[in-house]
Amino acid sequence: MTPHAFTDYIAHIGDRTPLYTAVAEYTGARRVIYPGSYLDLAPSYVWDDVTYLDSDHRAQRAFTRTHAIEAARARKRYSGEPRINFHPGDYTQTLRELPTAAWDLAISLYAGPISEHVKELLRPHGWLLANNSHADAGLAHLDPDYQLAAAIQHRNSRYTLTTTDLDRYLQPRRPPHPTRDQLHAIGRGIAYTHPAAAYLFRYRTAPPQDQPSRHAH
Repeated sequence: MTPHAFTDYIAHIGDRTPLYTAVAEYTGARRVIYPGSYLDLAPSYVWDDVTYLDSDHRAQRAFTRTHAIEAARARKRYSGEPRINFHPGDYTQTLRELPTAAWDLAISLYAGPISEHVKELLRPHGWLLANNSHADAGLAHLDPDYQLAAAIQHRNSRYTLTTTDLDRYLQPRRPPHPTRDQLHAIGRGIAYTHPAAAYLFRYRTAPPQDQPSRHAH
């Protein structure tokens, strides 16, 4: 496994660097955690401090050698050295071993219900970037600990953030919206009236007053 594994993966899935750049500019996040990353190293082209977690042996080989640092150095958009940490194994287990309230942004793309597992790791008013391939945007939408902050559209290789009229997003084409248990059973996202490529949520330090408290902070 060589540094080319990361660039080959970009060639396969497309370059997400513009997505991460748009999110970085909007959120001001500095420290990022990415469960279920596989070989998506593009966050380290944008942020200098990223923690990756994945159970796939190919990701483990690539990240636990020097290849990730070499690949990030070649494409980074910041002046300092990339700081890359990788934790092998099932993220639902390995996340429990990490410090709480230590990251500004969590990335959830094509890797399951990450929103449910990263809350204690996010700093107050931290961020969640999620898409809906595994229903995680829908799960975050139903979670009182998260508030939709922006819908992200992808057109002509550009990503734009919409922060107005957010009530029209995450509305099912066939109401009512499935419950959390139903989304877990389905295992994939549902169709929405106004779909987006991804969604940006703000993590609340306390639930809204009309919701019961779920965490002590």
